[in-house]
Amino acid sequence: MNKLFVTVVGLVLVAYWALPFDVLVWLGLPRFQGGIEVFFIAGVMMVLGLVWVLITNAEVIVGPLVALCARLPGLFILSRLASSYPLQRRFRTGLSVVMFSLVVFAMTVMAVITNAMQNTYTNIDTQTGGYDIQAVAYFKPLPDIRSALLQHGINPHVFSSIGVQTSTAVGVIQLSNETPSWRLYPAQVVNGAFLNGLGLHLSARAQGFSSDDAVWQALQSHPNYALIDSSALPYRPDSVINSPVYDPNAPLPADVGMPTQPPGFNTPYTFSLSGVYQGDTTFPATPVWVTGLQAPGDDRSITPSVATSAIKLTIIGVVDNSDSAHYGLYIPRGAYSGGNEIKPTTPNAQTYYFKVAPGQDKRALSLALGSAFLDNGLETTVLEDAIWQLRGPRIFLSNVLLGVVGLTLLLGVTALAITGTRAVIERRQQIGLLRAIGCGRGLIQVAFLCESFFVGMLGSVLGVVLGLILSGNIFATNFFEQFNTGLTFSVPWEELCLIVGIALLASFLGALLPAWQAGRISPAEAIRYQ
Repeated sequence: MNKLFVTVVGLVLVAYWALPFDVLVWLGLPRFQGGIEVFFIAGVMMVLGLVWVLITNAEVIVGPLVALCARLPGLFILSRLASSYPLQRRFRTGLSVVMFSLVVFAMTVMAVITNAMQNTYTNIDTQTGGYDIQAVAYFKPLPDIRSALLQHGINPHVFSSIGVQTSTAVGVIQLSNETPSWRLYPAQVVNGAFLNGLGLHLSARAQGFSSDDAVWQALQSHPNYALIDSSALPYRPDSVINSPVYDPNAPLPADVGMPTQPPGFNTPYTFSLSGVYQGDTTFPATPVWVTGLQAPGDDRSITPSVATSAIKLTIIGVVDNSDSAHYGLYIPRGAYSGGNEIKPTTPNAQTYYFKVAPGQDKRALSLALGSAFLDNGLETTVLEDAIWQLRGPRIFLSNVLLGVVGLTLLLGVTALAITGTRAVIERRQQIGLLRAIGCGRGLIQVAFLCESFFVGMLGSVLGVVLGLILSGNIFATNFFEQFNTGLTFSVPWEELCLIVGIALLASFLGALLPAWQAGRISPAEAIRYQ
């Protein structure tokens, strides 16, 4: 009865912390009160609960293994010797397994996170949007980029695509909102390759558009269509499970009332699209009115106070902003009649994106652009180089932290050596009797090594399995989305095999000294030992 009670309590403990965190909401239970520390507590509690259950019911594991060796006398004797002491000293065995499990558990979680970070950089085109060079004109924009390239001796055909983006801030109002009012939001006035979908990925599109290509074609032919980034979408008011970050102390999106904010914008005055929510893939086309941009024609003396007219735009798509790099209301430059220069009433930055034609040197062209348009204050960046400059330090730091955690295996080696040495002293008479009835030195030594291997193997398996469970829960709750990383869960099998191998090697090294000491004991000396 006691064993059954302990087993049930341990399994309940494991289930409580191992199930997805949002299951508590589904079951009507309160959410955890805490932040990131909940994940660490969950890991420790899962390890303790599962080791408690397994050590209490160790016969269930050891019995079948011993039975498999029954027909092989040598292995049968070895398995009985190797399992007798762990079954006799269960508390000591359990502590050793917990120690190894926690170390392997921590290394598994870190390996999964590091692997997710590395995977975000495997597809450079995804990170760069398909472009090769970014150029920002800080002094004055280029009126006609292709003509300007020819004037400076650069053949426009060395670029397969050119996109132009003007960044500014506009006023937006959605009349279909329950309480319509003017709000601010960044705007990206785009043309060129941007209107073909290069550099932008859609996470949702309006009803009536069967594909993303249909959205891009509509933007080219209908200048009154527009896109908006996914950060402008609120979370469903009744949604707890779909909240972006697992932070139980944070208020619900319904309480906050606003979605993720662009940098430099205050929450109460930032526009939020009504009627479309995070996670939606389709939505009804939504009209909005926009002010703050104008087409002044030849009159350049117009002041911001005069620019009070608004234009009606219909939002037909949502741009994926999971990387926090695509904020804004995306407006085609053709929305302004006559092809006049767009003059924002607020300061703006003109950015050009170039996709280099096959066979061309992107770095040489980047230098050529910067030199040719020096008077415009054009600063060029090779996007691939910028991505790799970010990747290197992050991955290096993650690997260093993983190595630091791995160093704690040295403590495991030391603990096993001390525990094993103590076990040799306690079992000196037993070892002598075994030697007296015919057990050789090698059998005694291998038995000690098998005991340590059992601890290392069980601890490694538990650590990997529970680490993967917790990692899956972390990614399932979108914890990393508060940093807009776009990380996705994947299992790094090669790294996990290496971790298990290192853990088993550590357990083997920790058992070498006790096994050597046990093999040196002579029968006569052991029998005389008091």
